[in-house]
Amino acid sequence: MIKNTITTIAASTIAMLALTGCGDKVAPVEEITYQYTTVQVYEKSCIKCHGKFGEGNPLKKTPALNDRTAGEMAQDLYDVKNGGTSGQSGGTDHEIMEHNMQKLIEKGYDYDINSMAEFLSYLIKNK
Repeated sequence: MIKNTITTIAASTIAMLALTGCGDKVAPVEEITYQYTTVQVYEKSCIKCHGKFGEGNPLKKTPALNDRTAGEMAQDLYDVKNGGTSGQSGGTDHEIMEHNMQKLIEKGYDYDINSMAEFLSYLIKNK
């Protein structure tokens, strides 16, 4: 068992070294720095319409966010930030929020999609 594991690790390491030694350089991942934390973005720009716990506001015609999983929320946030370009959208109409999102980004309220989705999931579970 241990011998097989060591052999597998050795083979994987050799394969990795062989592939990386081909002269092809991998582009570095761009690190994005945001002006505000995810929590600050939600508290300063989202809570007004979507509510303290993502419950939405029918008077402002803003949808609840507390009826989605983190994965579904990430998809919705991706669509809002990118004009529905994910190709896997559930067809939800985000046109107004797409416009609002661009204005929020201009004001510095940009955020990491996965971080916001996880925060919303946490917020909803711990209200």
